[in-house]
Amino acid sequence: MSLSVAELYHRAAAVVDLACISHNLHVVREKAPGRKIIAMIKANAYGHGLTRIGAHLAAEGVDYLGTAFVEEALELRKAGITTPIITSGPFSKFQIGLFIENQIDFTVGSVDALQLIIESAAFYKKRVNLHLKIDTGMMRIGIRHSNADKLFLAALQAEKLVNVVSVFSHFANADSDDLSFARLQLERFAEAVRFYERHNAPKPLLQIANSAAILRLPDSQLDMVRPGIMLYGCHPSPHTAAEAQLRPALSLRAKVMYFKVILKGSTVGYSRTWTAPENCRAVTLPVGYADGYSRGLSNKGQVLLRGRKYPVVGTICMDQLVVNIGGGEAYNGDEAVLIGKQGDEIITADDLAAQLGTISYEVLTSISQRVPRIYINERLDERIWP
Repeated sequence: MSLSVAELYHRAAAVVDLACISHNLHVVREKAPGRKIIAMIKANAYGHGLTRIGAHLAAEGVDYLGTAFVEEALELRKAGITTPIITSGPFSKFQIGLFIENQIDFTVGSVDALQLIIESAAFYKKRVNLHLKIDTGMMRIGIRHSNADKLFLAALQAEKLVNVVSVFSHFANADSDDLSFARLQLERFAEAVRFYERHNAPKPLLQIANSAAILRLPDSQLDMVRPGIMLYGCHPSPHTAAEAQLRPALSLRAKVMYFKVILKGSTVGYSRTWTAPENCRAVTLPVGYADGYSRGLSNKGQVLLRGRKYPVVGTICMDQLVVNIGGGEAYNGDEAVLIGKQGDEIITADDLAAQLGTISYEVLTSISQRVPRIYINERLDERIWP
């Protein structure tokens, strides 16, 4: 007899529907047919679990897995994942050997960084893969687009030691209503990579499209695309919502641990920030800001219980929060949903983000490691999300 999800945890869990990940990847392939895919799984796969999501996407046949740092890439390698990996963030010279020994691709955004890699490649007697980063307006990392020739030429001259897999850049605001700056970035990128035509050199793969650009700027899809947040079922912004039907993969659930009646005039929690206007029933959930349910949701958040929405009252603690269920019913062990669907009601990561003045990315990546991840529905035809 199979167990229900609620029977698989005793306190709280982030339940990840792998079929939703598969569906969202299918959307990427529909929107960007024939393009190679770098599936971004940095930041613990946006809170969904680095190695499990990495293994699932590798099995789905993505061309690359994308991490921010080498430490994340090493976790994937230790888990036995052999899919090519690109790290998009900076690295120190002391980490270069880890890249080479574990066949992890570099992102290189300066001639100085390239020189360090060339020296290490000569030492290891291996030709290493790298991706050249061009700054077209993000002003974060990468060589300025107007100076890119220097980096391209240095890499070309060292082609016996380095293999330039791709040249890429990153949009600053492809998720905004006005795409004029994104188009300017695309023009700058196109002008920079004309270097290869001018020098009659083989052109590497080109990539610049993130989730928002995949959905709204098809001209930017080029040879490779880098889906991130859309793989997990969230839109980069409201401006992309009409472009695709995505399925949120993660739900955050907890079990009622205590039931009580709060008398009129009683206060709840630290700093006594909520006072009961009348006698009411309340339940305590064993979830708090240490689990990633933000303290900023105190007296703002809502929780689903028995298919109804109820307000979070009082200041959210490190490990617990209180929910006012009014005249409703609940029992210890009942499953509450903090993100996700229950009955006909739903609370999304975007809902929490709106209350917190942030974005769904932060809500999802804030779910801490002490919350166990439970994975369901390996195959699309077994999904439970409608």
